[in-house]
Parts: sequence; C-alpha cells; structure tokens
Amino acid sequence: MRESIGPRIRILVACALAAAACDRGTTKSDDASAVGGSIIIAMQNEPRSLLPPLINQIDEKVVEDQIFEPLAWLGDEGHLDRDYRPGLADSWSWERDSTAIVFHLNPKARWQDGPPVRASDVRFTFGLYADSVVGFKDRSSLARIDSVTARDSVTAVFWFKNRYAEQFYDAATRLLILPEHLLAREPRATMLTSTFGRQPVGSGRFRLGKWTPNASIELLADTANYHGRPNLDRVVFAVTDVNSLSTRLTTGEIDLAEVSTPAVFRTASAQPDLRARMNPAYDYSFLLFNARQRKQRRQPNALFADVGLRRAISMGLDRGKLVRSQFDSLAIVSTGPMTRAQPLADSTIRTIAYDSAGAARLLDSLGWTLPAGKTVRERRGQPLKFSVLVPTVSANRMTMIVAIQESLRKLGMEVVVDAVDGNTFVGRLGARDFDVVFDGRHVEPSVSGLRAFWSVASARDANGQNYGNYENPRFDAHLDSALAARDLASARPHATQAFETIVADVPAVWLYETRTAMLMHKRIRPVHLVSTAWWAGLADWSIPAAERLPRDRVGLRVASR
Repeated sequence: MRESIGPRIRILVACALAAAACDRGTTKSDDASAVGGSIIIAMQNEPRSLLPPLINQIDEKVVEDQIFEPLAWLGDEGHLDRDYRPGLADSWSWERDSTAIVFHLNPKARWQDGPPVRASDVRFTFGLYADSVVGFKDRSSLARIDSVTARDSVTAVFWFKNRYAEQFYDAATRLLILPEHLLAREPRATMLTSTFGRQPVGSGRFRLGKWTPNASIELLADTANYHGRPNLDRVVFAVTDVNSLSTRLTTGEIDLAEVSTPAVFRTASAQPDLRARMNPAYDYSFLLFNARQRKQRRQPNALFADVGLRRAISMGLDRGKLVRSQFDSLAIVSTGPMTRAQPLADSTIRTIAYDSAGAARLLDSLGWTLPAGKTVRERRGQPLKFSVLVPTVSANRMTMIVAIQESLRKLGMEVVVDAVDGNTFVGRLGARDFDVVFDGRHVEPSVSGLRAFWSVASARDANGQNYGNYENPRFDAHLDSALAARDLASARPHATQAFETIVADVPAVWLYETRTAMLMHKRIRPVHLVSTAWWAGLADWSIPAAERLPRDRVGLRVASR
C-alpha cells in the first residue's frame, strides 16, 4: 500500500536507462514476435477487493486498472488540462458553455463476459461512486458533477454545476466504468464483501486468471479485447514483504518493484539485469494529531487540541536530520499535505523550523514543566505522555518512530510506540482511535483529494477520512477557490493560501516525501510511463523474443503454484 499504510514496497517502475526502454511513443506492436512473456510485480498488501469504488490502497488500483478502464487515460506527460489518450471513449467534445462533456464510447467495447459496454453503464457507474452508502473515499471530488445521462447507447454526457479547471480529469479518469448488468442488484451497503470483488469482470485488456490468497494475483491477456491483444501473456502481482524483496529481486524471482530503503536499493540496483531510475515523489508521511478524544468526536483532545503543544512537538524534531539519516537520497523533507510534484504545490511557504531550545521554552510557557529529578514534563500533575500508532508493515515508519521517540524524550516527553499490523492500523485509523498516528498519503496531480482528508465536512462525516478531525473553514474556502478556478494559473494563489493556513495550524508534523526508486528487469520494454500511474500502459509493454526467460514461455495458461 502506498503510504496509506506504507511507505509500502511501492511497485512503481521507470523507464529503463537504456534509450530503447524509454520509448514513450511505442504502443502495442504489430510484430507477432513482440507478443508473449510474463512480468512478475511485487506488491506488499493483498487487495481486500477488486471493486473499483472501494479502492483503499495503491496495490488495488494497480491491479484494477488492468481489468477495468476509465473513459480516458491521463497522457504520458501528465498534464491535467490537455493530455489524455482514449480509454473506453474513442472521442469526446465540450458543449458550448463548457458545463457538459460528451463522451462517445468505442462501439466495439465489450465486457469480458460478452455484453457490449453502453452509456448506461457509465451512468450507473457514476451513481455508484457518488452514493455515500458505497463509500468511495474521494466522493467529494465528484461533487461538482451534477449528473450523467445516456444520450444514446454509446454516448454518455457529464453535466457539471459550473466550469472549473479539472472538469475533464474528474469525468474521464476518476471512474473505472463498471458493468451494470452484474452489479445493479448488488446491495450497496455490503459491496466490500461481494462476490464480484473477488471475481471481477471488466472491459480492460487483462482478465483475472487466478487469485491465490496471501500469495499472488495472476492476470491473463484478454485475447479478444477490442483494443487488441496485450503484448504480454500474463502479469503476476506477487505479495512480497520488505524483508524478502531484496532477495527476490537479486535472484530474478521479481521483475519489477519500487523500494524505499537505501540498503535494498543499493543492493538491487547493483544487479546487472536490473535498471533503475528515480521518479518524482507522490507520497508524503506525517505524524497526525487527533484534535478530538479517541472515538469521541465531540470532545477536544486533552493534549492535542492545543496548537501550542502541536507546534512545540514540530519544533522539537530535526526533520532534515531524521530524513537524511534514514533515507539518504530516497526522501526529502515534506512541507505540508502535498508533494513537490503536484502542479499546485508550493514548497516556498513558511514552515516550522527546528528549534529545540524554542520548543522547550514554549512547553514551559504552556505549563508543561520538568520537575526536579524527573525526566518527563508535567502540568498539574499530569505527565506529558502519549502514544503513536504505527503500522508494523512499514519498515520505514517503524525505524523512524524510534528516532522521533528519542528526540522527544530529550524534550521531556514520553512517547509510547503503539505498533499494530496493517489491518488493525486501518481499522483504528477509520475509527479515529488514536492520539497521534504515523500516517501517510499517496497523492494525485490534482489537489482535490485534500477535501477528503482535511476538510470540515470530512471531519464531521462518520465515514470521512479526516482522521485527525482537523477543522478550519478558512482552509476549506481557499481550497474551494483553487478548485473552482478555470485554469491552474488562477488556482495557484488560492492553493498557496490553503497550504499556508494548514501548515500554520499544525494538524500534523510534516515529515518526508519518499522518492520513487524504481527497479525493473532489463528485458522489459515499457511504454506510457505516467509518473503518477506507471501501470496505465502495461498491456502495451513487451519482452523481445530473444530475451525471454523460461517463465516468459508459460503462455496463457494459469501457472500452477
């Protein structure tokens, strides 16, 4: 899982350093010799379900994007306002007033069980994603879409409440289109446990072959797909923990992985059969304070409702030293709820600087003093003690929390590490059952995701993802203004004010952005390497016949393992 539990062993890939592997202009080959081969990709967390609206981790997204399709894919350059390539839709147009986009579906598109894909499927999909009962985590990003209609069987129209810069992105790429004929009668409140989630049927170029619990998910080429047969025969997503990743990479058992620890990266990148590259960071990690009592959202947290205490903790951590000592060049210090790769990010805003002496003075002024002969500060007899929830699945967080614990001990704070497994972590995060949590986010080019994690509405929503209960209407207003802007240039000043507001409020200590250190076997020829979704063009990747390994010759049969 990428930073929703991570930093996971994020399975991003880059262009191979060789020029041939960086040929972005290549698409599926007309050369029959390009067809064939298998790629084994490391993933850390097995998906809970492969039903797209219920995506909660990046591993699920990578697999689902092979089975299902959006109306259009973000293009290789990743520009939200102009760079797209066809998905289910083969063309699109804007209505004159720019409050409607008309998508023409490829008339050859079919579901993997046979029926044609229709505009009514698009309409149904929007209704599913927008339904609060289903629980799509980015539902707020669809709020400015008024409705979706089917003009005819192959024409879907998205109607918007107003014009804004990211209209096309919201309509074309956020929704993976789903088959109405298979899901219309599925109870929406229990979709997470539906049979469809374990036996998905999409319109994508790969179909599910075999799902081995806690081991692998194997996808096979859909040879009858309307876009054409994928070049690859199989793609296998193998569950791989951080302790075994280095070995599996160096022995050639894994073809593709991203690592987030310098030691593993140095070992694997030294292998002659692997190619490596750094990509922009789209993940950030942070210590999140709960402004409310655990599971009691109406009561302020006895410690962390106080912005002064939150500020003192942030001042007491030398984030630059923490990040350099642990990550070397694989991470940089974070500046807020963003990464520098996002178009509207602003890394020039004022952040809270390291100042241990100033932190001590601030704690004293707040009444947290250090009694003679004691090592933990107190206020009115209460020790300055709290726990930090940390997922054991993240080796990076488990390592860094020890250094954080020691830094805050020197300031007179007792930090208890509350280490739990990944599933428990996710459950407690959703229940807001913590005082402080070592959390993380994977972001997209758009900043609209900030609504789901930091807005007042999300804090007050029982199913919202504002787990720290951060509320500031001023932040919301600036963010809304940025998202309502008609172009990125006019959106940028509003986005900057939103970032300045939330950083000053200190709902979290912004720690690091992990860079993507990517490793891939040299025989693989990738295309369509969008920095935020390397996997979008996986069906067009190829392996030259002369360079294939024995496992590349397995063909379309499901491997027996």
